Amino acid sequence: MARQQEFIKTSISSYLKLFSSQESSDRIVDDDLLSTEAAKINMTEILERISDVFTREAAKLKSRRNNEHSTIRQLPPEVFVEILLLAVDWLWWDTEKLRTLASVSTYWRDTIISCNRFWPVIDVMASEKARRMAMKRNRDGPVDVWCWSWPESAAMNSFAQDVKAVHSARWRSLLYEYRLETAAFLDYLQTQTSSLIDVLLSNPAIYGPTLSLELSREGPHLRHVDVRSMCLPWQSPRLTNLSTLCLRRIYQGIPHLEDLYQILSTSPRLERLCLIEVNSQEIDRNSQGSLSVTPRPISLPILTALSFENVSKAITHKLLPLIHATSCNTAIINGEGEFSAILEPQETNLELIAQPVKVSESLRLKLETQGEPHVHILSKPKIDFNWVHWAVDKPGVDIKLAVHSADTLTRTWNQLTAVLKSCGGPSTITNIEIEWSMDSSGQEVPFPVGLLEFCPALTTLQVTDDSTTNLTPLIRLLRKTTWPNADQRSHTYSWLLPNVNTFIFHGQNIRELEECATEVKDLLETRYPEQKADSTNQKIASQTPMETLKLPSVLVARLRAMSISTCLKFDDVIQSTTMEDA
Repeated sequence: MARQQEFIKTSISSYLKLFSSQESSDRIVDDDLLSTEAAKINMTEILERISDVFTREAAKLKSRRNNEHSTIRQLPPEVFVEILLLAVDWLWWDTEKLRTLASVSTYWRDTIISCNRFWPVIDVMASEKARRMAMKRNRDGPVDVWCWSWPESAAMNSFAQDVKAVHSARWRSLLYEYRLETAAFLDYLQTQTSSLIDVLLSNPAIYGPTLSLELSREGPHLRHVDVRSMCLPWQSPRLTNLSTLCLRRIYQGIPHLEDLYQILSTSPRLERLCLIEVNSQEIDRNSQGSLSVTPRPISLPILTALSFENVSKAITHKLLPLIHATSCNTAIINGEGEFSAILEPQETNLELIAQPVKVSESLRLKLETQGEPHVHILSKPKIDFNWVHWAVDKPGVDIKLAVHSADTLTRTWNQLTAVLKSCGGPSTITNIEIEWSMDSSGQEVPFPVGLLEFCPALTTLQVTDDSTTNLTPLIRLLRKTTWPNADQRSHTYSWLLPNVNTFIFHGQNIRELEECATEVKDLLETRYPEQKADSTNQKIASQTPMETLKLPSVLVARLRAMSISTCLKFDDVIQSTTMEDA
């Protein structure tokens, strides 16, 4: 083998020498040396081997170039580790996925193998081989213990042995799901909580004996707490400085209102607060649902998601008004039956929903006059059910505000508009649907026209109004213009709602038909004129063409009888609608 390698090396040298010379001949050897068939076969094999050597050497050089001169190699190692950690699918962590990530290059492989932060998970559902590999790669770093799903008895026993080999001081997080197979492991966990900072506890069996994890009093403050149909010692001093508090489906061992207040008021860095189906009749009837002293406001300046769903009224109506959270993007407060949550339109509640309204893509406003009158403000928010490390919440709002009188509702719209403006910048709402009606006594209820002025990105507006008294103000709103700011050089003014291309109004019995028809005619001729030329300096900015304009049939019939100068194709754009279409 050594003689062959030497021969190939000599041949390569001859090959390179030939093509670096100035000789015109392109032959490596003379024809005299290739006179026999055996010589030709031998030379063919040599040249093929030379080709293989060149290919391998080229691959090695490319690898060296990528490893030694790539941009990513210029990053500090600790920065590169953080980037790679973001590429790990922690929701479905396993060693095979890490192996795939490590196969990108030698540098990636060495980084992943040498850093114990990629190997923290001890998972009952992983194979014994994979779990042992992770433990080998992470001999002294923090560990995340996952005891979940439906492990077989043998797998559970093997997992328990591995976990018991890890000192409790290394335990960083616990993901525990109660099953018959994992019940005995819960007893062991009671003595392993002194170093935990993240806890997810779940009991799929909602009803049954109250299951609890005892927290040792000594230890770090918890960071992420997610408890589902289980309990913690709610007065523990470690339940402070939280980043996440999620309590779901808790009907027994509910924290007292005083305990919840203490947890929240001592967690100013809280980012996620979810109370879902946390209710008990006892908490609404006795001292568990009261605060012993006059409480101070709860400031949560970086809270991004809040959800109170089917929560005891004592919690919703006594705790929620104390929360000041102006950075919240997702706000869901709702309930059914005895846990209905209709909030008072006070300042803190309006501040809470302002940002979620602003960042919504669509918004629905519905006036409910039956039972306890209220306005339902709804977009499409979502609180992800997953553990906080994997959860992706969707911004939006779902809240009901009480309506006591026309005057209070007018003040509510004015205050909400003011709060929205104080948030800075316009909203991102593109679609608004409004369902409006008179109150139970037949009196008109103030319509949120001013709120629409805060939605310059609006493209679709759909309104159902059985009184039809709000049609004319809406038409005037579409015709309204705005002037440029003082620091803008342009002399052009634009429409207040420049992007509207669909306006649908359901209603009957238009009281001032002629006035309304004239307003629509002015809108069409002003905003969509037949002749767009304008000799003045203040030209109307280009606008989005109206694609659909649906109006009550009696109004459409009147418009057809009028002479309207517009660039729109009347029969294609303007259509009839009735209340039955709503």
